[in-house]
Amino acid sequence: MALINKGCAVSVLILLSSCVYGFDEPGGDEAATGLSADLLIKNAKIFTSNTEQPWAEAIAIADGQFVYVGDNQGAAAIQASLSADLQGRLVIPGLIDGHAHPGYVNVENFGEVSGDTKEALLASVKQYAENHPKQKWLRLCCWPTAMFVSGSEGPRKETLDAILPDRLVWFESETAHDFWLNSKALSELGVDKATPDPKPGLAMYARDELGNPTGWVKEGAGVQHFAKQFALVDPSQIQRHEEAVADILSVMSGHGLTAVFDAGNKGYGDHVYSVIASLEKQGRLPLRYYGTYQIFTPERAKKAVAEVKRYRREYGGSLLRFNAVKVFMDGISANQSASYTQPYVGSGIATEPLLTTEELTALLLELHEEKLDLMVHSIGDRATRTVLAAVEAAHARVEGVFYPRVTIAHLALIDPADIHRIEALGVIANFSPWWFGVESNPVVRDLLGAARYNTMYPARTVFETGARVTFSSDEWWGGDMLPTYVSPYLGIQTGHTRQYPRAWWQSENDGIRAPVTERLGLEQLLAGYTRNGAYQLRLEGAQGAIEVGKEADFVVLDQDLFEMDPQSIWALRPSLVVMQGQIMQGSLPE
Repeated sequence: MALINKGCAVSVLILLSSCVYGFDEPGGDEAATGLSADLLIKNAKIFTSNTEQPWAEAIAIADGQFVYVGDNQGAAAIQASLSADLQGRLVIPGLIDGHAHPGYVNVENFGEVSGDTKEALLASVKQYAENHPKQKWLRLCCWPTAMFVSGSEGPRKETLDAILPDRLVWFESETAHDFWLNSKALSELGVDKATPDPKPGLAMYARDELGNPTGWVKEGAGVQHFAKQFALVDPSQIQRHEEAVADILSVMSGHGLTAVFDAGNKGYGDHVYSVIASLEKQGRLPLRYYGTYQIFTPERAKKAVAEVKRYRREYGGSLLRFNAVKVFMDGISANQSASYTQPYVGSGIATEPLLTTEELTALLLELHEEKLDLMVHSIGDRATRTVLAAVEAAHARVEGVFYPRVTIAHLALIDPADIHRIEALGVIANFSPWWFGVESNPVVRDLLGAARYNTMYPARTVFETGARVTFSSDEWWGGDMLPTYVSPYLGIQTGHTRQYPRAWWQSENDGIRAPVTERLGLEQLLAGYTRNGAYQLRLEGAQGAIEVGKEADFVVLDQDLFEMDPQSIWALRPSLVVMQGQIMQGSLPE
């Protein structure tokens, strides 16, 4: 629905010379004399995310851009086709999710099994198989890490063989980062003692003392089989996926998100991006969508640039864009595939990153030549150090400005010696702040030890070095909870409190996740979701702040997140979301 009259135009000269006024600057009404607009909003509390003019009371929009940002007095002389009095409501810029997977929602088609004990879970597996006698692959979800992983030992194929020796079993873990296969499934994939690991220790087939695969498969070693073994061919599943993607993008738009970086789709890129492209052609894509090509085995790095350029040619549009490559430099802590400088407690495992410094440097130089950016998944401090070393080496090889903007996502643990290197090298730090609450599962704490565990997610420290910090949801599943997980307000609350919402607590008081000093300020969080997010996506010239000359992306909240109970922020929902001067969700107050 159009919010403004496209027939009203304001010259660039007027935009640049007459419309930039501070919140308290006198004479704004005189300066705005003669200015026409399609929409005027006044009597608002406006957080602009513009460091030179952080707050305002009024904004005016023409041709989808902000043409006035200032006080009510300065706005009084503006001639507007439509005006709205917000009566003190909070206005913030359109929000940006710097790392998510909305296109992957419902690509997976799992058979759900459950059980509080090993015996109960396996009985559920067997029952599911009996109920689906014609299903070729029994693709099941989910086995709990704590139930089957101890030190370097994980689930074994023999356990599944004992109940289902003649069926193909692919059992996904609760983390979606490792998989449990029986012997028949390994044979179907051609995986045996002689099969090389895509990356030993990380994208790998766990093995026994004789080198035989045990059935525990980690990261890219499993993901590389998805698109072939579990191709989307069933029409009902294809329709279910397409509807789910449209729904979750609408939900994200409803939260006030106006741009999202899709961090990859486990080999289903062509299918996912064809769906997004179709939504854009139908006029149903409610936000800017940035896709990528995902590297989860070293071999995929060799064709990454060519593939992301192909995606751009085949699926790109004005809202769907492709400017970056994504690489998994490590996995996660729970399955010991995250890469740390110190071994895991109890197993002695020390995992190497997916690419060496030299390999990543070569990729960065290729990205520089093709003018593409890089997004990196990095949990462990060793993986992060390798990325920083590669960025430094690539900088040294380039004369003039180094093109790629490198974003490191997650950053669960950073060696203190590397904290300032992030800012010094111009690297962008991306955190998923809704992860910052107190965890009830002890697996990661036990694997890292208390000392390391209690220094995780140092987002405020990184922010205060001057580095650009962005925020994200990194979410694609969650069932009925998915709309909550993708909400930036959940991220804002948890990043601010380092506590999950009280409704999620496992005790009377779950406490605060250490270190308490890493709690982020609300303005820091909004900066990460707005102007810094725009920089990550190369949108800083047009989005990220409520500022004259920038596209009119903004969100109206009926509650003031700066004044409300911090424990209630996660439940916020905008009453109005505007992108490029058009209402995407909600309505203007009467």
